[in-house]
Amino acid sequence: MNCCIADDGRVRIVRRDIPVAGDGDVVIKVYSTALNRADLMQRAGKYPPPPGATDILGLECSGEIVSTGSNCKFQIGDKVMALCEGGSYAEYCLVRDTQVMRIPVSLEPAAGIPETWLTSYQLIHLIAKVSEDDSILVHAGASGIGCAVIQLAKLSNVRNIIVTASCDKKLEFCKELGATHGFNYKTEDWASGVLQVTGGVGCNVILDPIGMPYAQDNCRAISLDGRWILYGLMGGASESMFPIFRDILMKRVHLIGTTLRSRDSQYKEHLVARLSSLFSKFEDQTLKVIVDRTFEGLSSANDAQDYMGQNKSIGKILIKI
Repeated sequence: MNCCIADDGRVRIVRRDIPVAGDGDVVIKVYSTALNRADLMQRAGKYPPPPGATDILGLECSGEIVSTGSNCKFQIGDKVMALCEGGSYAEYCLVRDTQVMRIPVSLEPAAGIPETWLTSYQLIHLIAKVSEDDSILVHAGASGIGCAVIQLAKLSNVRNIIVTASCDKKLEFCKELGATHGFNYKTEDWASGVLQVTGGVGCNVILDPIGMPYAQDNCRAISLDGRWILYGLMGGASESMFPIFRDILMKRVHLIGTTLRSRDSQYKEHLVARLSSLFSKFEDQTLKVIVDRTFEGLSSANDAQDYMGQNKSIGKILIKI
């Protein structure tokens, strides 16, 4: 089969054997895969796969099951989507059946649900544990995860859903999804804006995929006893850490680091079950998979990742295999 691996800062197509399903596994003929920032980091050599995981790129997919191992709850021919530890930039993908879900939408957009919506559900409900009285700040509001988080927060009747984004077009889109306030981080002092919106109290929850470049302003924008959830490092590193940690200490900030990829299979199975309870909301369009653009074929993987790196997209970027 054809598949994609990271090779010296780019994506290269290679030939590999079609995987074989073991006990509790399924093999999916991939219809679509979706891009994630982790893919770009893996391409750049900064995010190696977890021990034992394939070096083939890709963390989520949709498609049709073509083979199963023993003790599997799915059947050949089932249309599904899956959370992958890697391997979805391929014609066929091997996945544990506990990380496979029946699709609540059509095959193409379904590829944009597993990693994105499981991560978003985890952030909102299992880590931040948001309530109706919270004010949350969502950085990268127009990203795939940002779009999902906004919808989940709206569904939970969160009081203030505040987003940052790089342009007014993205901010308007976020507000259409349910954001209550938005700030252009290129042109506005968003931390001051957050304090104004919250009456000087600050946000109870910050969902942050950026890291150090936003750290000082996050400390300004967060409330006492706030929960700062760091789930990415898109912004790279910074030289001076002391003032940031001083503010974290003085405000008793709960700084929580998290990733989904490295979680164990039992945790992921639990998360899959929790998200599956919301599938009726996808079916009735209360929740929507936002797709910015679909690229055609594995040969377009570099172009798709380059496009993601330009930060122009709203929602998910897909590759139709």
